[in-house]
Amino acid sequence: MTAATDYHLLVPTYRDDFNTCFYCGCIASAHDYAPPQRYLEFYLATREPSEFLQVPCCTECHEHLKACKAGTLEERCKFANDKLAKKYAKALTIYEMWTEAELAALDFSLRHSIEAGLKLGAETTERLAYPGFPYEAAGQQHNVADLAPTYFNVFGERFSTFREALEFASKAYRIPKNALKERFADNDNNFELAIQAIHKEVADKEFTQQLKKQCADFARQHKQAVIFVHKQVERYLSENDDMTISEALEHLYQTRIKPQLSAKK
Repeated sequence: MTAATDYHLLVPTYRDDFNTCFYCGCIASAHDYAPPQRYLEFYLATREPSEFLQVPCCTECHEHLKACKAGTLEERCKFANDKLAKKYAKALTIYEMWTEAELAALDFSLRHSIEAGLKLGAETTERLAYPGFPYEAAGQQHNVADLAPTYFNVFGERFSTFREALEFASKAYRIPKNALKERFADNDNNFELAIQAIHKEVADKEFTQQLKKQCADFARQHKQAVIFVHKQVERYLSENDDMTISEALEHLYQTRIKPQLSAKK
């Protein structure tokens, strides 16, 4: 069995797509096989999902896909994208974190490095978003599925790219991009949930600091053990969500400290 008899050549429908990598849109210089030629007998025998296509691709995607055993275009596209994203992860991060306007304040060497990362990150982002192209194979026409556009929402503002949404959210809510990007991934890829989570962390940290300070000041003023004051105030607060730290301290004074002082007189 040979490629000529078992594989159908994937031919672009439109002239503009000739010599184009189906996976990333770069210049095609090789052919990928779906499934890989070394697994052809397996796919013929098992009838596992496969399209038996000879696919134009660039040198880089061709190298990446040598490690892919999948037989369908969809699976191989995902594999190639994952490899590209991993290989250029640093450049993608630079592209997401920096803008051209922010480079002016940098020294020459760092600016040159960031500029290179921005360019490579932009190119990689474009490659990862490439949808493929309509093609003909074995006398049948195949169209690329129209994917629903992806939007990123930030409390009423809508953005078509992650980079734009990250830039806006970082400035609008005064959150460092690195922290916001990390929380975005940890909160169902949702900017609004990420921002709320970060604000809650900040509020919780501020509350903890105030609790420690006010309890320590109260303990010093009334000659009480700090751990005693802290535990009592925490208990009061847990029992009443509407109570403030100051109110809890006042409650402690009125119910525990003041009676003890009166008893000593």
